[in-house]
Amino acid sequence: MGVSLFIRLIMALSNQTISKIADAVKLDVISNIYENEKYAEMMQDLITQSLHKTMGEMDDDLFFDLCMVLFDRIELK
Repeated sequence: MGVSLFIRLIMALSNQTISKIADAVKLDVISNIYENEKYAEMMQDLITQSLHKTMGEMDDDLFFDLCMVLFDRIELK
């Protein structure tokens, strides 16, 4: 086996290992993100800005309700 093939094999195993580690910790990382106050603040700001940009001015109660529903429906991939 040539050195180049060996290096590619090691890299493939390494990528596979990294992928398995990512799969193993993904739910905990997502949970930590959801629990972080910065995440909620950032999402609220982005949803507010995006809804204003998309819909323009509207009734404050409707705007608030739409923001809350969107916040509940948007998930991390």
